[in-house]
Order: sequence, then structure tokens, then C-alpha cells
Amino acid sequence: MSTTAQVRDTHFDNARLSEIGVEVLSLDALRSRVTADRLAEAERVDFLIVLLISEGACEHLIDFQPVRLAPGAVVVVRPGQVQQWRLHPGVHGLLLLVDTRLAQLAASALADPAFQLLQIDEWPAAFVLSAEDQRDGEALTRVLERQLDRDRVDDVSARLARELFLSLMVLLSRAARIAAPARTAQERLFQRLQRDLDASATTRPTVDAIARRLRVSPSTLSRVCLDRVGMSAKAFIDRRTALEAQRLLVHTGATTTAIGEAMGFSEPTNFLKFFKRVVGMTPDSFRRRYRPSA
Repeated sequence: MSTTAQVRDTHFDNARLSEIGVEVLSLDALRSRVTADRLAEAERVDFLIVLLISEGACEHLIDFQPVRLAPGAVVVVRPGQVQQWRLHPGVHGLLLLVDTRLAQLAASALADPAFQLLQIDEWPAAFVLSAEDQRDGEALTRVLERQLDRDRVDDVSARLARELFLSLMVLLSRAARIAAPARTAQERLFQRLQRDLDASATTRPTVDAIARRLRVSPSTLSRVCLDRVGMSAKAFIDRRTALEAQRLLVHTGATTTAIGEAMGFSEPTNFLKFFKRVVGMTPDSFRRRYRPSA
């Protein structure tokens, strides 16, 4: 794991493990690598993070929303999301840093159909393991950590590490499925909407445009959004657009005007009014809250 010296733009960068695409850290090791002040800053990651908590309790911020950490909790931070650590000294656990492209290639190379069972896109942001799964998950992670810590990761060790990683992810996938049961047709449509917005948020898409892409009516989209999140499709799209602006405010040093232009607002005042209406504060106030040193 490496970070830039300015904004916490965090990358998977471990040359020794690049062919495997997975690194395991304890939270204690993370604290020894990164100062408390740096950990407290918001960061945007370009890899998958899976956090397994064994002791203690606190909060973790994902896209500016709090997630509770407690023993047995699994927290998932996806590439592109902004996270912020709020670790207490008594919180302990294990952290998997996963270069998704390399990890997927490695798993696929095993020709193992178990990889198809993972469905990481459908995992909730946080879920809780049973006591048995927590014990087995921690044991698998510790064995994986030992394989990755070898002085020389040869072909045999790399193959073993990939198998251990896949086994661990299948175990977690089972718990994630219990936390988030099979989706209904409405839930699948809502997930498709979320994926569309992930790809198009900076273009300020309209309800009609997304409905055409998803091949449903605008009224169907609105019904799904009202049922799933209690707001209209337009309000949900606005919230996702605002989230992208929030990420840019803490992730980059670009001016508010430049961010507004990048988000498709023709006038700075229009962006200011939009952001304040959706988020409840001005862009500058938001940036000061999550980037105090900016």
C-alpha cells in the first residue's frame, strides 16, 4: 500500500506481491505504517478493501456514511469509494488489500468455478460473521498472511496464496449472502441503476436517459427508488451526483468551480445551489470538514 504526499489517494503498490494482487495487514501493522493524523484523513482507494474485526468497536466512514465496527464485522470498501479511518487503540483485526484486476485474473487462472460464486458486487458494505465463520476466516487469513510474508514468493507459494485467498472469499461470500438474500426483480433493477450511475454520475444523467438505457419506463425507475430508498429517481440521481462531487472535493485539490464544470454545471452558482440543496452545506464547508488541512 502506498499513498501520495498530498491528498490520500491510495493505491495497491506492492511489487513483491503484484502477481498475486493481495496483501494482508493487521490493523496494528497499519497503525505502524501510517500516522494517526494520516489515518484520520479521507482517502480514495483504487483497490478492494476487506476488513475483518476481531476485537473492539468504533466507526468507519465509507463515502461519508458511518459503518459500525465490532467483533465479527466484515467491512467492504470498493474501488473508487472514499473512506476515513476512526480507529481506537483497542480495535484489532485483519485487513485484505486486493488489486481486483490482478486478483480476478489470478483466480480465473485457477479455472475454479468457485470464483463465480463470489459475486462481490452484491456484498453489502458491512455484515457480521457467525462465531464459527469468524474463527475460520481469521485462521485462513493468518495462513494467507504467512504465505505472503515469505522471503521469496515462488510459484508454489503464489499458487497456495491464491487458493487460500479464494477459499477465504468464498467463506465470506456465504456470510454476505445470508446478510443480503437473493435479489428480487425490483432489487436487480435497482442494482442496475446503481451501476449505471457509477459509470455516468459525472455526466448528470436524467431519469429519462437512464430509463432508456435500462429499457424501463421513468415511472418504473421512480417506483423502484421510492421502494428501496424512499425518494424519487431524480432525487436519487441527484444524491449520487452529489456523492461524486463530494469525492472530488476531498480527493482532489481542484477548485469548486472546476469541480462544478467537471460535473456538467454551466455556472458555478448552479453547482453551489445544487450541492447545498442535496448535501445541506456549501462545497467549501464540506471540504473543510473532511479535509481540515485544505
